Amino acid sequence: MEKTIRKISTISLVLTVTWLIFTIISMSQVLPSWTDFDYIIWASQPDIFYLVNYINVTLLTFMVIALFTVLFIHILEINKIMAFLGIVFIPIYGIMNIICYSIQINIVPLIAKKALNTSDGLLFVSQLIQANSNSIIGFINGLAYSILGITSFIYGYVLIKNFKKGSGLSLIINGILCIIGIIGYILKNEIISMGIILGGISFLVGLMFMVLDFRKKS
Repeated sequence: MEKTIRKISTISLVLTVTWLIFTIISMSQVLPSWTDFDYIIWASQPDIFYLVNYINVTLLTFMVIALFTVLFIHILEINKIMAFLGIVFIPIYGIMNIICYSIQINIVPLIAKKALNTSDGLLFVSQLIQANSNSIIGFINGLAYSILGITSFIYGYVLIKNFKKGSGLSLIINGILCIIGIIGYILKNEIISMGIILGGISFLVGLMFMVLDFRKKS
């Protein structure tokens, strides 16, 4: 099982690095002054960075589900209560995030372009753009990470107790930052909502530690 955790962590690590790089490149086009209409224009003309980013992060979501599933099996042998307490949040996170990201690949660009041509449904389309933090999908995306953060915190605690301190501490920090981030979304505070991005960086560090922490018993 530890060998499987290490393999999935390695794949997730590569996808997470790709996510960070392409998110920075893609989101560099987005300005703080943008209105909903600006986001619709942007989404209606997706470039290669936009498309690769959302394809990659959709795949990453599946890998995160797989990672926490194997962590569940691993932790089940250590603490059954904590294992089951953490895993219940993973399907919720998975469904929410897969929907948020996958529709950005093709569905959102298509309906955004159609809305611009007909001037119908512009408000509806704006609420489907994940990059728009003021949209419903943007909020659901942030909420998904805060839900994942609960599992990260629980499993991180167990891993620390099981002498996987690097992995465990990183997951705990990831959980705390993601929960703080969704509070920022609710309060519409851009600085606090950055907790989601910082949580992603902490998760990246956690994946690095998992590759190292789970190599000894492979």
